[in-house]
Order: sequence, then structure tokens, then C-alpha cells
Amino acid sequence: MSFLDKLFSKRKMYEIAFDKLGKHQLGGEIPDGFEIPKNEFKGGFQYLGLINNSDNIFSWLPFELNLICPIFLDFDFIFLDYENPNQPKLLHPLNTSEIETAYDNLNPDSVIIYKAKRFSFTDFDGVTEENELDNIGFAGRPHWTQNKEVPICPKSNKKMKFVCQLTSWSELKTKFTNVVCDSEYEQQLIEKLNFWEDRDLYVFMEPEFKTVCYFIQST
Repeated sequence: MSFLDKLFSKRKMYEIAFDKLGKHQLGGEIPDGFEIPKNEFKGGFQYLGLINNSDNIFSWLPFELNLICPIFLDFDFIFLDYENPNQPKLLHPLNTSEIETAYDNLNPDSVIIYKAKRFSFTDFDGVTEENELDNIGFAGRPHWTQNKEVPICPKSNKKMKFVCQLTSWSELKTKFTNVVCDSEYEQQLIEKLNFWEDRDLYVFMEPEFKTVCYFIQST
């Protein structure tokens, strides 16, 4: 077992549980004062929620982390610089107009807003065959759906720290969208939060340099 394997295996795992009094939020509208980075992505960025660093699990975060990602695009990694937590800047990729998508009806003016739901993180023993389609997301240590893939901070060249993992099983509905798809199947995918239909979104951060990485893995 590698050092990285040992490190992750020792960390406690937590799962997302919807909770009206929870400190964290999944979905919702872009908060006042928060600015989406300039880009030409087809479909733009989607606001995915908030991780609150007042939770002891996230005391290492330098600030509350607003999660944003262009989840309908065929990207490998998205790196953002959160030096200003309310005005993140795009570090990678920079050729935003060239990133493709499977959704023909998306364009830079597309809007997709998810309903807001508060949540907490609770102790979790791990993913099993019985619960793997019930989990909403994780913190503490990731559940890898493919190989372990810890990103490297492009500013410091350091390995980044795991923040959270979001699955496609939250059943979080879309509150508003101006996207009208040609196929009923694609429209159904637009109408609830998912990551390439049935995959997981991973979020990592390098807290000293305030860089955040987003990427998606499939089963």
C-alpha cells in the first residue's frame, strides 16, 4: 500500500445528510457579491452550493467555499484561484470556447439553477453494494469510483487536499432553466443535479494558495 493509500485510509469518512438546520448547502442561487469567473463555456458555470468552514470538519478551509463548476462540459480538470473568495479566477482551462459538450442546446447564455437544500455531514462507515446508490456525497476521505487521482496545485506544485465529493443521487431538482433540449432524455438530465448522468464530482483545495480543483469520475 502506498503512502497516499495509507493516508486516505486513516481519515474518517462522512456522508451528506439533508438537514434543515445544516451548516452547508447544496444548490441554490449565486450569493449576492459572488462573481462567476469570465468564461466562454457552453452552458457556463453552475452554482452547486456552499461548504461552511465553521464546521469542525472544514476548520482547515480559509473561508466558506462557494462551489461552482461547468458540469455539462467535457472537461478534465477545472482549476480556480480563490485568492478573492468572492471573485474566483479561472486558471485552467483557458480555451473555454473550445470545450465541448454533449448537450447541443447549451450556449454561453444558458442558465440552470438548482433548488437549495441545507445539509450536514454525519459519520459514515463506507460505501457498500447496498448503499452505493443512496449516497449524496462525502467528506473526510473520498470514495474513488476510478483510480485515486489527487490533483496538483498549479500555483504551488503541492498535492491538494480533499474537500468533498458529490454524487448524482441527491435527486436535487432544478429550480429554473432557460435550456430547452431537443430530446426528452436530455431535458430530464437538465432538470435535476447530476454529473454526466451518473458520475461523481470531486472537489480539492490547496488552502495556502487558495486554489480549488474540480473533476468528475465515472464508475
